[in-house]
Amino acid sequence: MEQRTAFTRRSLLKGAGYLAGAAVLGGCSASGGGNTSAATVQAAKSGTLTIMIPSGDLPQQFISEYEKAYPQMKINRIDTDVTRLNAMLAAGDPPDLVRDAGIDVTPYIASQGLALNLDDYLAQSTVLKESDIMPVNDVWKWDGSQQGQGSRFGISKDWSQDQMWWYNSELWSAAGLTAPNPDTPLSYDEILNYAKEMTKTSGGKTSVYGLWGISPNIDYIAGMVASAGGRIISEDLGSVDFSSPEAQQALAWIVEAGKSGAGYSVTNPSPDWDGPELLAGRQAMANQGYWFTDYVETTNTAYESKLVFNAAPLMGSTRISPSYGAVGFWIPAKSKNPGASFAFMEWFCGGEGAKQRISAGDGLPTLKSLLPLLPQGDAFQKAAYDTQQNELQYFKVVHMATPYAQSTAINTTLAKDFPAAISGGLSVGALADQLTKDVNAVLAAGKTALGK
Repeated sequence: MEQRTAFTRRSLLKGAGYLAGAAVLGGCSASGGGNTSAATVQAAKSGTLTIMIPSGDLPQQFISEYEKAYPQMKINRIDTDVTRLNAMLAAGDPPDLVRDAGIDVTPYIASQGLALNLDDYLAQSTVLKESDIMPVNDVWKWDGSQQGQGSRFGISKDWSQDQMWWYNSELWSAAGLTAPNPDTPLSYDEILNYAKEMTKTSGGKTSVYGLWGISPNIDYIAGMVASAGGRIISEDLGSVDFSSPEAQQALAWIVEAGKSGAGYSVTNPSPDWDGPELLAGRQAMANQGYWFTDYVETTNTAYESKLVFNAAPLMGSTRISPSYGAVGFWIPAKSKNPGASFAFMEWFCGGEGAKQRISAGDGLPTLKSLLPLLPQGDAFQKAAYDTQQNELQYFKVVHMATPYAQSTAINTTLAKDFPAAISGGLSVGALADQLTKDVNAVLAAGKTALGK
C-alpha cells in the first residue's frame, strides 16, 4: 500500500493484519480444525460484548439500536489495533468479535486455531441460512489447505467488487474523451492513456490527476494478473512468483503509471485516499467498488450527477471482477461469550442492522435475500445499481491469502521494492525477481515460525 499519513478505507479493509511469527502463535494449533470446533453451540450470555472494529464501521447509532433490541447486552467497541489484538490473543483474553477482511485473513486465523469454527452455529441460525449466503462468503472457508472449501470461520457484513472504478464525466468530456459503456470493461492500458489526457500539470505541479491512486497492493496486483490468465501464489500457498509474463505485465503497468505522473503512487503518495480527492476535483477517477455510492451521497451530493460507475478493467481477456475484502467478523476461539458474538453477527450481517446499512448503499449484502434492498431511488443510485447487478456475474475470488503471512506484511515488502523501478533504474524484470525473493523471504519466516 501507499505510505500515507492517514488511514484509507482500503487500508482499513485489511483489518488487523497479524504478522506471521507473532507472539500469538505460541500454543496454537496449525491444523484446519484444531481446537476451534463449535461442536456444542454456546447460548448467548448477558453482559458486555467487546468488539474490535473501527468506529466508522460501527457508529454509535448502531450500538444504541442493538442495545435497545438486546437490553441484556452492552457493546464495548475498541479500535482495530494489531499490537493490542496480538497481545490480547497471546494472553488468552481476546475480544469477543473481530472485524476483518475474510479474503486476506481466513487461512491464517483458521490454521492457527485463532478463530472459532462457525459451522454448528450457522446450521442452527434462522437468519444466516446456508442457502441464502452470497458466494463471496466462501472466502471465510478453510479446509486445512485451501481457502473456499471446508468449514466457515467468519461471515461478511458487506462487500464490493473492488476493481470496479468511477470517473468524473465532466473531466472526461473536457478532455474530449468518448464516454465508455459502464458494463463493458476497458483495458488497463486504455485507462492509463485516458488518465494521461485528463492529468493537468503546470509549473511542475499537478492540479488534477487523471488516474486513481496506485498502491503496490498484493490483492490489486493478483487481480490484474488473474484477468490475464495468470497467478502469483503457488498452489500450496507457500511461495510466490512475479516473473511470469502476466505478472510482469501488471508490474510494468504500475511502474508506468507511477512514472507518468497520471496518478498518485508509492513515490508520490496521496495526501488522502481516492474519495476526498475525487470529490474535491483533484482526481478524475477512483478505484472503488459499489460501497462508494453511499460515500458520495453522504459526503458531496453535488457529484452524483458527474460520477459514472464502471466494470472492472482487464489486463488480459479473462473477465473477472474480484473483491479485496469481504469484510466481516470472526469470533476468537477463546471468546468468553461466543453465543452473544454470533447473535451480534446475525443482527449486523443479516438482520435489522444489515437491512439499514444495505438500504443506504453501503456495500453489497452478505445474503441474497437482501439484494432487493439496494437503493434505486434516484438516477445516481439506479445507474450504480444497474452496473453492479451486471457485474455480479463476473465475481471471482482471486487466491492470494496464505497461512504463513498476512497481506500487510507482504504489502510492506512491495512498497519497499517499487520505488527503485518507478524513480530509479531498476527494470521490470529485475523488480519481478526482487519481489519474488523478498516476499518469499516473508513466507519462509512464517513457515519457520510454524516449524515447517
